[in-house]
Amino acid sequence: MELIKPAATLSSKIGDQHASWAATVSERLARPTPHLLALKVLLGPTSSTCSTQQRRRGAIFSLLIDQEESPAPVMPARLPAAFSHATGDIELSGALPYGDFSFVEDNRVVLVNPVTGTLQSIEMYGPRRRFEVEPQLRVAAGANALFVTECFGSVSLLWCEEERWFEEKLLQPEVFRGCDAIRLADYAGGTLYAMDYNGFTYIRLRAPSILKQYSSIPGYTYLRDTNNHLLVSEGEVMFVGMVLAPQEPGCPKSVGGFEVYTLDVKVTRWVKVERLADDRALFVSEQSSLAVRASETPGCRANCIYFVSELDKHSYSNSIWGVYSMEEQKVLFQRPVGGSPGKYKAGRWFFPGVGASPARSGNCAKHGKKRKFQML
Repeated sequence: MELIKPAATLSSKIGDQHASWAATVSERLARPTPHLLALKVLLGPTSSTCSTQQRRRGAIFSLLIDQEESPAPVMPARLPAAFSHATGDIELSGALPYGDFSFVEDNRVVLVNPVTGTLQSIEMYGPRRRFEVEPQLRVAAGANALFVTECFGSVSLLWCEEERWFEEKLLQPEVFRGCDAIRLADYAGGTLYAMDYNGFTYIRLRAPSILKQYSSIPGYTYLRDTNNHLLVSEGEVMFVGMVLAPQEPGCPKSVGGFEVYTLDVKVTRWVKVERLADDRALFVSEQSSLAVRASETPGCRANCIYFVSELDKHSYSNSIWGVYSMEEQKVLFQRPVGGSPGKYKAGRWFFPGVGASPARSGNCAKHGKKRKFQML
């Protein structure tokens, strides 16, 4: 009969495993490359799974290279076992700088570093009234900033600066109506960019309003933030739109390609581009998109778009990822995250980080006054 091993021995093994993961991550962080965070698909609520339903589990994957099989996770994501204030479903929003992810639950945002496991909870807006439409939150990629769109189009910008959180109400155009006005957002060089549901673009320059409006992109109205992406690369504002492949009866949806546009601020219009400048590559996912130089990113191909998406949220196909070549104008390969359908969902690209985030401070201001703020 095999003896039951002492708990101390098991704990030491778990500790050794975490140390091994930490060493792997530290080695990869020496030359930062995009990684993918994906959440495991939870089983239906049964008596055997009720205890695990409250736990969000996920995994971190390395860069998908060529036509290899979907790689195994680099490490499991260190997500909180439960949220003390949880009253409903908790949704993954997007990635912020320094490796943090934002989870939205009711009127709170929980910032989590999936590598270190550190977390922070912030009350972003007042509790909702009964039957009131839930506010929508959009991460402004490239900055510790969030757009919160409340009922009837009221838009707030929340951002972290010098270890303090600030909030500012925006004077939005009349077209902003409804709780899903802002669909895509990004930040670069002191400027915030936002696209609304109808495809119009707005720019905010360090002032309490969205100052300038640009026309929409032909063919891109009623935007879905799962299939369309906004990012800034080396000063260029870029829009990346997914094109679905023709669907055969009885077959799942698949990605057919992408269209890329850059914003020409001089003539206030979007210009379609056929290739990415220099040796750039794009990584696009919902509320978490970024650009890199392929020559500085091991295993990365220039003039390519690395994508992750959920083509049908009402089925168990869940997250797929793959690579699209701008030069060859074709999808080189695409497959389910984790190797088989239905294992992972809510995939997001990010740069892993292990350092302290400037957003992790107990000081938070709202028009010069302290606002509710909670450390967990």
